[in-house]
Amino acid sequence: MVDSINRIATALESAKVITREAAAVATSKLGESSYRHYSEGIAPEQLRELLNSRNSREVKDGLRRIIAIIASGEGPIDVETYFSDVVKNITFGEAKIKTLVCIYLQRFAESDPNLALLSINSLQKTLIDGDPEIKALSIKALADIRVSSLHPIVLHSLKKAVSDSSGSVRSEVGFAILKLFIARSDEFAEELLQLLDQLLSDADPQVVSSAVLVLHECFPERLDLLHSHFRYFCSVLHRMDPFAQAAVIDLLIRYCKMFLPRPKVVNSSSETGESVPLPDKYNEILFPVYDTEIHPDLDLFLKSLERLVYSSNATVLLATSNAFLQLATPAQFKKSRLPQALVRAVSSSSNLGVQIILLQSICLLSSIDPTLFLPYVKKFFVLPSDDATVGSLKIKILSILTNESNVKFMVKELKYIISNSKSSALVIAATNSLAVCAMLSPGWEAYIIKGLISNMEIDKLPTAVLGSYVDVIRVLVQRNPKRHLSSIMKLVKVLDARKALSDNARASVVSIVGEIAAFEYKICPDILRKLAGTFAYEGSETRCQILLLSAKLLSYEIEKFKEEQPNETYDFSQSRIAQICQSVVHLASFDEDFDIRDRARAISSLYDTGKYEIATLLFQAPKPSPKMTLINDDMEVGDHIVQQLGDPGLDKFVMEYYKMIPWNDEESNDTDDLRNPATLKDYSRYASSLSGSFTSGSKSSATHIKQESPAGISHTPLASHQGKKYRLQTLDEFFSDIPSTRATKKKIIIQEESSSEEDESDETDGADDGDEDSTDQSSSSSSSISVHNNN
Repeated sequence: MVDSINRIATALESAKVITREAAAVATSKLGESSYRHYSEGIAPEQLRELLNSRNSREVKDGLRRIIAIIASGEGPIDVETYFSDVVKNITFGEAKIKTLVCIYLQRFAESDPNLALLSINSLQKTLIDGDPEIKALSIKALADIRVSSLHPIVLHSLKKAVSDSSGSVRSEVGFAILKLFIARSDEFAEELLQLLDQLLSDADPQVVSSAVLVLHECFPERLDLLHSHFRYFCSVLHRMDPFAQAAVIDLLIRYCKMFLPRPKVVNSSSETGESVPLPDKYNEILFPVYDTEIHPDLDLFLKSLERLVYSSNATVLLATSNAFLQLATPAQFKKSRLPQALVRAVSSSSNLGVQIILLQSICLLSSIDPTLFLPYVKKFFVLPSDDATVGSLKIKILSILTNESNVKFMVKELKYIISNSKSSALVIAATNSLAVCAMLSPGWEAYIIKGLISNMEIDKLPTAVLGSYVDVIRVLVQRNPKRHLSSIMKLVKVLDARKALSDNARASVVSIVGEIAAFEYKICPDILRKLAGTFAYEGSETRCQILLLSAKLLSYEIEKFKEEQPNETYDFSQSRIAQICQSVVHLASFDEDFDIRDRARAISSLYDTGKYEIATLLFQAPKPSPKMTLINDDMEVGDHIVQQLGDPGLDKFVMEYYKMIPWNDEESNDTDDLRNPATLKDYSRYASSLSGSFTSGSKSSATHIKQESPAGISHTPLASHQGKKYRLQTLDEFFSDIPSTRATKKKIIIQEESSSEEDESDETDGADDGDEDSTDQSSSSSSSISVHNNN
C-alpha cells in the first residue's frame, strides 16, 4: 500500500514538473520577460545531460534553454562553460539544432577559437545542404566568427556560394563580404571586389540590395562599377530592400554628378530660347518660366524615384528628397509630391527620433525654398501630444513659412502656444518665432512688443521665459529705438520690479538703455544712478553692461560740454555723471571677473589721459541692426546656420547630408556606350522545379540575360542540358517522367510455337513498364513461361 502511494506521488510530482516546463515554454513566446522562467528551474548537470543526449528532442530543449539564458541576460548558469557541449551538436541533421548552435557560435566563438574551429568543417558541409535557410545561416555564422585564422576559409566558402541557386544565400554572401572587408580589408580587398562585381550583375533584386550596400560601405569611390548597371538599378530600384534603396540613391546621385552632363534650363518666356546650365545652388534660376533639357539617363533616374514617394521608410524619403535637391529644378521637386510625402511621414511615424530627423530636414528644405511646404503649413501646428523637441521644430518651420499672406493666423497660433503651453521650451520657441513675424511690418512689430511687455507682468512666469521675452524685445527695439521709446521705459520699470530676472535678461535691458542715450540722454543718468547702487549684487553680464553704460554716458556729456564750451577744460569733480562713472570703474577694478577688470582699466586710462575722441569712437559707434534671417544666403546648403535667437541650429548630420555636390563638367562628355547594359546572371536555373525538365544537379553555366530596355529584363528561353528549349509540361508528361519506386521489375515473356506469336513476344520484350499489366494477363493462358529480372 505504501509503495503504491509512493509511486503515485512520484508520478504526480513528475507530471507537475512537466506541466511547469510546458507552461514555461508556452509563455516564452509571449515576450522576453518569460525567458528567465523557462530555464530557471534546471540544474547545470541536467542542462549538460540534455546537450549531450542522442535524442534530438532533448538536445533542442537544452539549446533553447541556453538561448533563453542568453536572451534574458541573467541567471545562475554560465552558458559559456557549455561551449564544447553546444558546438558538437552542429553535426545533427536537424535544421533547428543547427540554427541554435550557429546563434551560440556568433556570441561565444571568440572566447574559445580552437574549439570554434572544430565546428568549421560541419558548417562548411551545410553549405551543400538542400535547404537555402540552412546554407544562408551557415554563411552568416562563418562570417560572424571573428577568428583571424578563419578568414581565408570564409573567403573560400564565399567564392563557392556566390553562384548558389538561392537568392537568399547569395544575398547573405554580400553581407559576409562586408564583415570580411571590415576585418581584413588590407589583404582581401581585390578578391572581395571581384565577388562584389559578380553580385552586382545578379538578376535578383534581393541580391543586388546586399551588393549595393557593400559597395556603398566598402568601396564608395568605385563609381565606375556602376557604368553597366546604372539603367538596371533604376529599373529595379522600387523592388530593392528599403535599406538598400537609400544606399543606391546616394551612389547614383554622386554618379550622376560625376559622369552625366549638367541639365540645361531654357527660358520659355522669350522667343530666343536662351538656355543656361543648371545653377550649382538650388533655386537660383533667373527665368520666371523655363523648360529643362535633361540627359535621358538622368531623366530615367528621376522617374524611378517618383515611385518611391509612397514608401513608408523615412530614410528612403530623405534620400529621394536629397536626389531631387541635387539633380532637379524647383519645378520638378514640387511636381514629385515629395513635400507631401515628407509631411505625411511626420504625421504617421510614432518614433521620436524619426520625427526629429524628418522635421529637421523639412526645416532645412523650407529654408532653401519655402514654397515647397507652404500648402501644408497647418500640418505643422503643435499638438498637445507632441514632444518639446518636435514642437520646437514645428514652430521653427512655421516661422520660416511665415509671409505677409499668412502672418495673421501665424501670430494667432504662436500666441495660443505662449498662453496655453506648459513647456518652457515651446514658449521660448514661439516667442522667438514671433520676432520673425514682427519684422514683416512696423505695425506687427509694435503689436508684438506691446503683447510681450504685457505678458511680462504675469507674476508666476518662469525666469527662462521672461529672459526670452527681453531678448526678443531687445532685438526688435534695436531696429528703431526712437519708435519704441515708451516700450523701453516699460522695460526699465520691469527691471526695477522683477528682481528675479536672469542675468542675461537684465544685461539686455541695460544695453537697450545705452541705445537711447543718443537721442534721449536726459532719462539715462537717473537709470545709471539706480543701477550703480546695485552694481555689486548684479550678475557678471549685467555688471559689464553697467560699466559700458557709465562710460558711454560720460562720453556723451564730455562731447556736449566741448560743443558748448570749446575753450574750457572738462572738470570731472563738477560732474555727477563723471562721479558715478568713477565709482563704477572703481568697483569694477576689483571685480572677480578679469574681463570686467580689464575693461575698467581701459576706460580709466582713456579718460585719465584725456583721449576723449577715442572714447567717443569706441562708445558712441552705432550698432548694426540685428538680422533675424534664418538662413544665410551666402553659405552653401550644408553650411547653413540657424540664427534664431540662440537656437542651436540644425543637426550637423542633416546639414552634411544635404550638402550640395558640385557637377563634374569635365567628365560629362562621355558617350552613352559607357552605360550599355551588362549581361545579368540568373542562377534560378540551378533550382529544382516541379514543372521543369531540368534538375538542380545540372552543371551547366548560369543562364545569361540581356537587358533590352531600362524598364525591365528580357529573359531568353531557358535551355535544358540537352540543348532543347524549355517548355512547360502537361500533367501526363510530368507523371510519365517519374521512375517506378519498385526495386526490381519483372518482365514476362510468352513463348509460343508460331512465328507470328514469336514476333509478338519480341515486341513485348521492348515494351515499357506501362504494358506489364497486359503481359501478365496473357501469361495466365500460356503453356510455358520464363521470368527475367529487369533492373
